Amino acid sequence: MIYGHGDDIYRYNGRIKLNFSSNVCTCIDHTELEVHLVKSFPLINSYPEPDGKSLATAIANKAGVIEDEIVVTNGATEAIYLIANTFKYNNSAIISPTFEEYSDACSLFNHKIRNINSLDEVSDTDDIIWLCNPNNPNGLVIEKDALEIFMRKNPNKILIMDLSYNCFSQMDLPSLKEICSYPNMISIHSLTKNFSIPGLRIGYLAANSKLTGLVKKCRMPWSVNTLALEAGKYIIELREPPFDIIKLLAETLRFRTELNNLNGITAYPTSTHFFLCKTLFGTAGELKQYLIETHSILIRDASNFWGLDYSYFRISTRDKEENNKLINAIKQWTEYYM
Repeated sequence: MIYGHGDDIYRYNGRIKLNFSSNVCTCIDHTELEVHLVKSFPLINSYPEPDGKSLATAIANKAGVIEDEIVVTNGATEAIYLIANTFKYNNSAIISPTFEEYSDACSLFNHKIRNINSLDEVSDTDDIIWLCNPNNPNGLVIEKDALEIFMRKNPNKILIMDLSYNCFSQMDLPSLKEICSYPNMISIHSLTKNFSIPGLRIGYLAANSKLTGLVKKCRMPWSVNTLALEAGKYIIELREPPFDIIKLLAETLRFRTELNNLNGITAYPTSTHFFLCKTLFGTAGELKQYLIETHSILIRDASNFWGLDYSYFRISTRDKEENNKLINAIKQWTEYYM
């Protein structure tokens, strides 16, 4: 799905002043990273490492795993397509609604795809299970205890767990060391969402070395550029997240509560800073267009997620003042229909 993702701000020629459509964190100071990348700029005179070895080593050392259990990728999306290629022609069950790239990647590599609503619906014929955790678009989490039960009951299935948004949740999820101890689990990670640098495209996948060995056979060399690798190493070396997760989730709760007080709007529970909403008035696409034209605000029309209809949209928490601007803008939308 080249088009149809959130953060399609590039379509609007500078008209957007507030972007709620992206689920990266917006409250990040990039000053120190910019200084680091400027210092690293001369490195572009040479080819990058063909396999991102230095970043893989940094990730492994910090997590207490071995380097062979890490595969550095051009964002989480490359990891998704590498995994789909590695296990092509298999039967994939995708816990939905979720990120459409799982389905797109599986289709490209001739998987037989089945959309399901939960781990409880996994069948004997499913070989590969795809789980976004926390899930995009609704921010919900399946915690570690439930995952451990599933893994024990399904030793012959491979669970692909996308942890790209785990930095935005305080729920109990498996550590990298725990993931690599399983013979049949692969995790996907983004290094750009927590630092709000999705344009740099840097991520990785982790699993036991037998599984990563299979994935590496499908990988092209030099898929990650030098500056992205340098940014990745900078992020890995940080001891603390670059944002206050407690403050962010507290504002998310307030934001959702205020939206739920509007007539015709439902803001659903979440374990992260992004969440699904539903409008009873018009469609999400019409609301999106209204917000762009009238308020220069961008939201994510979520109607193209499997299982969701034209009334659903997704938004992400920004700061309180900005969130209030969206609340007031949507209030004007609802009052038009009242």
